[in-house]
Amino acid sequence: MSETGDQRLRVLVLTNHFKWFAGSEIVALHAAQGFAAFGDEVTLAANVIEAPMREHAVGLHLTDNIADLDLTKFDLVWHQHDMLSLLPIAAFEQASRESAAHIASVSLSPFEPYEHINGVLAQALSAEVWANSPETADVIVEANRGYVHRSDICVFQNAAPESFWGPHALAGSSQPLRSVLVVSNHLPEELKACATLLEGQGVSVRRVGLGDEQVLLQPSDVARADAVVSIGKTVSYAIAAGKPVFIYDHFGGDGWLTRDNFEENRRFNFSGRPRMRRLDAPALATEILDGYGRAVEESGALSRTFDLSAFRLEQHLANLRKRAQSRDMRLRGLKLSFLLSQRSFRAHMETSRRKAEVMRSLRRQIDVTTG
Repeated sequence: MSETGDQRLRVLVLTNHFKWFAGSEIVALHAAQGFAAFGDEVTLAANVIEAPMREHAVGLHLTDNIADLDLTKFDLVWHQHDMLSLLPIAAFEQASRESAAHIASVSLSPFEPYEHINGVLAQALSAEVWANSPETADVIVEANRGYVHRSDICVFQNAAPESFWGPHALAGSSQPLRSVLVVSNHLPEELKACATLLEGQGVSVRRVGLGDEQVLLQPSDVARADAVVSIGKTVSYAIAAGKPVFIYDHFGGDGWLTRDNFEENRRFNFSGRPRMRRLDAPALATEILDGYGRAVEESGALSRTFDLSAFRLEQHLANLRKRAQSRDMRLRGLKLSFLLSQRSFRAHMETSRRKAEVMRSLRRQIDVTTG
């Protein structure tokens, strides 16, 4: 591959499990689809690849044979769940001699064990470190003292694909709330009861997630709703579509997203943390109904008040591709080769591989149990 120009890249997207309509699977799918839209040849690899997510990986090469992946066959690696630790040392030795891919090590949670970043390996591979929120980035730095620096982490805000972006409202709505899209894989009882109360007030409520309608959200699903109730990545969809969004789920939440609470909620991935405010069902229904008009105005004002470019996935991927095209393969290979000659680094790699195998086995057991 040439060092200049915008060429087709060989991209590997790694994630531990690719089965349910859940956060990490959707991030991996959107990243893979985003690279493919640039014309890249994309392989998606995971320990578990099953329906229903598998049916949405159209045009992607799929494999669950992680241990035999050849890193020299790729120019760019999008790496979730520390999956590279599953590779034998021989794979890294080959990469140090023949070709050093550009790697983005991605974390999507500040507390989920699967989402840790192996800072020693990231440094050895000259990898970029990506986080879905400032909260996650801070935890990565704390857990990898000296190996990962905060200024080097790309915070990509669980960015939404371009297809979700639409016109933003300019003023408050004089129309009553007619339809709500509730998205949750862990719907709390008070929100479930709130949905029933809203329906009693003539509001159409569509519930998507585990235990309810299980679908991969499309831009049209968000566009058809007057408002969205959710947390995390779905909030990014609502921001992209210019839809008012009520932040609430199993952590609780701050309610309607406004200019006043935007920065704090952005920092914590629109998760309901850190305040974890809880309301009962009647209070939730009242707050949703009474606050809707102002929420419409606030959703439109966000784009005029804040730079929302960090919520555009393609922009992040385009910049990552440029860095991959201009990488210095020789220097990266020399660095990795030197570290592989150190006994302490090889011991770290062996320990990491054993830990990764345990995580892999646990995930397979979970999927068998819940399948």
